[in-house]
Amino acid sequence: MANYYPDEIVEEIIEKNDIVDVVSDYVKITRKGKDYFGLCPFHREKTPSFSVVPSKQIFYCFGCGKGGNVLNFIKNIENVEYIDAIKMMADRASVQLPESNNRDERKKSGYTKKLIEINTEAARFYYSVIKDNPKGVAAEYINGRKIKEGTVVRFGLGFSTEKWDSLLKHLKTKEYIEKDIFTAGLIIKNKNGNYYDRFRNRIMFPIIDIRNRVIGFGGRLISGEGPKYMNSPETPVYNKSTSLYGINIAKNSKAEKMVIVEGYMDCIALHQAGFSNCVASLGTALTIRQARMLKKLVPEVIIAYDMDPAGRNATLRGLDMIASLGCGVKVLEIPDGKDPDDYIIKNGNAAFGRLIENSLPLVEYKAKLLRGKYNINERDGRLKFLNGVAKAIAQVNNAIEREMYVNRISMDYSISRESLETEVGKNMKGGTEIPSEKMKKLKTALHIESDMEMKNFMSMAAIICARPELADHAKNMLDYNFIDNPVLKKMFLDIIERVENKGVSDAAVIMGNLEDSQRELFTAAVTYAETSNDMKKTLEEKVIKYKKAVINRKITKISAKLDSLDDNNGEETSRLNEELSREFNLLRNIKRK
Repeated sequence: MANYYPDEIVEEIIEKNDIVDVVSDYVKITRKGKDYFGLCPFHREKTPSFSVVPSKQIFYCFGCGKGGNVLNFIKNIENVEYIDAIKMMADRASVQLPESNNRDERKKSGYTKKLIEINTEAARFYYSVIKDNPKGVAAEYINGRKIKEGTVVRFGLGFSTEKWDSLLKHLKTKEYIEKDIFTAGLIIKNKNGNYYDRFRNRIMFPIIDIRNRVIGFGGRLISGEGPKYMNSPETPVYNKSTSLYGINIAKNSKAEKMVIVEGYMDCIALHQAGFSNCVASLGTALTIRQARMLKKLVPEVIIAYDMDPAGRNATLRGLDMIASLGCGVKVLEIPDGKDPDDYIIKNGNAAFGRLIENSLPLVEYKAKLLRGKYNINERDGRLKFLNGVAKAIAQVNNAIEREMYVNRISMDYSISRESLETEVGKNMKGGTEIPSEKMKKLKTALHIESDMEMKNFMSMAAIICARPELADHAKNMLDYNFIDNPVLKKMFLDIIERVENKGVSDAAVIMGNLEDSQRELFTAAVTYAETSNDMKKTLEEKVIKYKKAVINRKITKISAKLDSLDDNNGEETSRLNEELSREFNLLRNIKRK
């Protein structure tokens, strides 16, 4: 399906249009657990079978089988072409599309570019104030926080003076007009219609996105009245729910994990201490779009928030959301409730490194919180603790990992292993298999005979999308010539090509480029997909099961042909026996591995 726009642009559009928000404009959906459900807008029904999965940014109807990403939803609901859905969602999210022959599109693209230029010039101006005043109040503050000169340069730190219009005057000398500067969020309009600088007497932190564009600012008040921290307002180029401070630097880290802190100074302090795999969430609870961005960069995240009781529940919801994406999640606890910045100043870099290494897995952290909340020496407290821990373990998708937590927590807290295991089972969500009725329809539409073939092939495809680094391994394990179903073969080759050559691994992005029948099946697979900490092993299991299913299907067919032959057809019998022998040999070789 041609979309005429680069995959990275389409991916950005999908990321910035949260599917729950978009679908809610058309369908009344209600949250049940992690997902949302409502009446399907694409077919008549009385019982809700239409689901929206925010962690995967997809929709799927268990009744009619419609499914896909946010662009597929708009295409179907608005009855437009896919290219028009891209344009509609780009407009909604203020995403700059590449220049085209369309005058309006060129105009909008140029305006977004202008706002980035204004922000970039503002960052240069703020930085020059510090650079040109080495003994000023800003330099004094920075030195007091032990921020090195190289760190100031690396993060582009700056200072906004006390004057009401110093930035405004500077930008005007660069021939930018007040209307555009206002749209960029850098100035405010008073009751008299006059403009003045939004940021004054503040240390300035440029917010730079993953594409290295200055999209906004944070400002820390040095003295005087006003909020301690102030951020840019929402603008056509800045949305705090899709931004992470320091992501432009952290994306180049070779670490296998990302540390998430709350504030600018904590992030800067960790980078200066040598922990370049650190980002800050800009003072908000983690959003699904931030979580998805992190998952694409690393397989594990470590949260280093101040986990005070007031904000703990919101933080835990954010961590559950990251975990639901298949990302490993740990919690870093700083003694005495200190900020990372303060802890490093007092205890040193190595001590903080040990805190990172000793971070608690999310399930164990939840168990620790529950242990502090309930008295397990009393019957009621013990029961509440058991139920809470069982619920936390039940959210883990991988069976081996669940068993590990059951064993460890039952030992650590002197809880009966059998009791804990039983409660985990009660809390497990059912329905992890594609319904048999839906399976039958999909098999007929795609000319696939075996349930096992379809289930394992689509699971394999979903894993490759979730973990693109496993694409080569999948290719080595499964020669595409082995896939004798033309629909599945084309789909496998398309996914491998997109992952390897274009770097696209997001299932929601790949869905947009599949044919309708392929997308319906793939969406079902992603909806029911298993997640695991050892996805390579899971992939290998799926490939082996798929191969066995194909060979067993061939063996069944050959055996049926042999049974139908009469005794006089010796040549055909010999040929089929040779084929049967080859298939049995292939099957034996797979079983030995």
